[in-house]
Amino acid sequence: MRSLPVEFLEFVEKDLRYATHFYDSWQFEGAKKFREKFRETVFWIGWNPEMFPRRYKYFRRAIIRKTYFAVFYVIEPNVVTVVAVLDMRRDPRKIHSILRLRGKK
Repeated sequence: MRSLPVEFLEFVEKDLRYATHFYDSWQFEGAKKFREKFRETVFWIGWNPEMFPRRYKYFRRAIIRKTYFAVFYVIEPNVVTVVAVLDMRRDPRKIHSILRLRGKK
């Protein structure tokens, strides 16, 4: 698979605010550390989008190292679209529901 540019749905901004606030609330420089790990994950997604497993139909999931969060994305013909950054401690049915709603663009 070739590298592809990565874009984000608007929902992802809110997801990232939640995650950075969560880590900043209990860890010294938690938001900074989370953002670094998030950027690293997005780099790997763009470099080889098929590297990560498919979950929930056509959504793929990349777990952000050393965090509770994962990036969910879809591979389109010329771009990778990140649809969510979610806390994986949530009920799997809730995660599936969020992805189903956001997948309807």
